[in-house]
Amino acid sequence: MTKTMREALSQQAPLWPIALSRILIGLLWLGTLRWKLPPDFAPASGRGLLDWLLLEAQHPAFGFYGSFVESVVIPNFTLFAWLIFLSELGVGLLLVTGTWTRLAGSLGLLMSLNLGIGLLEVPGEWPWSYMMMAMWHGLFVVSAAGRVLGIDAWLRRRFPEGAPWLAFT
Repeated sequence: MTKTMREALSQQAPLWPIALSRILIGLLWLGTLRWKLPPDFAPASGRGLLDWLLLEAQHPAFGFYGSFVESVVIPNFTLFAWLIFLSELGVGLLLVTGTWTRLAGSLGLLMSLNLGIGLLEVPGEWPWSYMMMAMWHGLFVVSAAGRVLGIDAWLRRRFPEGAPWLAFT
């Protein structure tokens, strides 16, 4: 490795822009809840969660995925709707507050990839948006984005270094 490359890799950027991005992505997750609110998980007008799941089943990028949505998710819609709603609510709140950011980033990464795979072939969808979301969540995981402008910073100061839940911060 050359000296220039070592110097470039050792440079540190300010973390507040990543923290601000973490908060905005958290607000994005919370904002998406408005069209999948319980008890029916449908908005007053427009497409709701069930409509999007039907589109995933009708336009699968991978046969096994479409079959799973059609034969398991849709028949058990209420269960999966609650799981989706609570997952997005949890990830959104954790990212906005900067709490357990590595856990929230990991879950958000998996959720974004799932959305990307499910909506890859749906007409009018731009799957790269989900890949960008996945990229942001990966950045939050590796940068421990909650340690700036987040509760994770307080948790790391408050509890001893070996505390098991600090692995999520």
